[in-house]
Amino acid sequence: MAARENQGLLIAVIILVLLTLVLALAAFLGMSNASENADSKKQFEADLNYNKKLAAAYNEQAELLKALVAGGEFSSAVISDAPGILNSLSGLSSGFEGNQQDTLRKIHEQSKAIHEAYEKDVAGAAPEGGEASYRQLYRDLTSLVAKKNSEYNIQVKNSQRTNLDAETKIAAMEKTLAAMQDSNTKLQDELATEKKRGLEKEAELKDELAKAVTGNETVNKEFAAFRQVADENMQTARNTQNQLDKENASLKARINELTREDFDRADGKIVNVSAGLRTVYIDLGSADGLTNNQTFAIYDKEITNFEKGRHKAMVEVTKVFPYRAEARITNEDPTAPILSGDHILTATWDPGYSVPIALCGVFDLDGDIYDDTEKLISMIKRNGGKVVAYHDQDGVVTGKIDSSIRYLVVGDAPVSGENGRRPEAARSIVIAMQQMQEDAKANTVDSIDLQKLMNRMGVRARPKTVQFEKRFGGFRERRPSDKATGER
Repeated sequence: MAARENQGLLIAVIILVLLTLVLALAAFLGMSNASENADSKKQFEADLNYNKKLAAAYNEQAELLKALVAGGEFSSAVISDAPGILNSLSGLSSGFEGNQQDTLRKIHEQSKAIHEAYEKDVAGAAPEGGEASYRQLYRDLTSLVAKKNSEYNIQVKNSQRTNLDAETKIAAMEKTLAAMQDSNTKLQDELATEKKRGLEKEAELKDELAKAVTGNETVNKEFAAFRQVADENMQTARNTQNQLDKENASLKARINELTREDFDRADGKIVNVSAGLRTVYIDLGSADGLTNNQTFAIYDKEITNFEKGRHKAMVEVTKVFPYRAEARITNEDPTAPILSGDHILTATWDPGYSVPIALCGVFDLDGDIYDDTEKLISMIKRNGGKVVAYHDQDGVVTGKIDSSIRYLVVGDAPVSGENGRRPEAARSIVIAMQQMQEDAKANTVDSIDLQKLMNRMGVRARPKTVQFEKRFGGFRERRPSDKATGER
């Protein structure tokens, strides 16, 4: 009887040991499967992160390409942020290694090269008559890029949804494992079922990942084909631009030639001279738009290049008749008297036309360190001209320089601190001067200095202002009146 009891106890102990082993094996298998799923999730998240970065890189590159090839309002907004886009691309490769890092860096280098090529070859001035014809082709290519980018974004969203489904399934698996630990009797069946479901889901995820990789490769091939077409069109555009530049240079040379021919023609002639009364008569009148107080420089009738010859006298109109005018002699070289037939010329007036003039820089007419731009404008206006473009004391430009302007008169560069001028204002004036001179060069406008303008107008320079030192009693500086220039 005792032997049977011991035998029963031994059987019970064996069964207990077996159950314990089964429970331990079930727990081990559950933890092993959870570890495998966690590793798969981590790898999938890493791949997904790389795909996101790659998609962001292609998206940034597409935005930059659209701006560079599309033109218009969108282009100016995005091109101004091109350095920020390139910086963003350069930072996307951080955190990756090997081929993934190389791929992201290659996208950044490609975008940088494209931007540099644009800055060098495409950002130049558009030809006259509007936008270049190849812009429409760029817009069509941009639409194709947008379409492909949209398709790629859809694939990325599908991948994201797959990741969300995977996370949901993994959470359900973890919940099932917790329930299995609470119910030892159902552990084996439930564990096998969950393992089967996990394998199926893992296979689905691998299929989705393979499809995403295939989609990426397709996009890469399509982008490579697009880039090849874009490069070919870019080369065609460069050739067209070079041809336009040559034609533009030829036209500019012709404009310079025509402008010089126009300048070398006198405004009128002296028809009679009354030396005793210091009066002359000229062949211009109110029918030509002439008014009183117009000043002319007198050149010898044998001179054809008025700049090199310089003027030998100056006269100011006092009476205007329909087809002639009387003028008083304001300055004359005794060794070169005025004769009938001598040429008369002013840089600020043509018969029936006020010559447009632009000013840049600081103009000190009397050497008192004060800017006399306003007085110079009034002087030009009194001599029949008109100032259509200039800048103020803060470098703010009024008007613009185009091919209709006859002269750009360039004054002195401002001195910081002189006459209380702020350094910022001096820098702004220098920038305005540079821009206006560049605009004058681009529009074939003749740039002259103040002395040359005064010579062509026949106006004498103002006497220099005398300022006593403060140690002699603090006299204030004397500013000469306009009468000192021979003007009214």
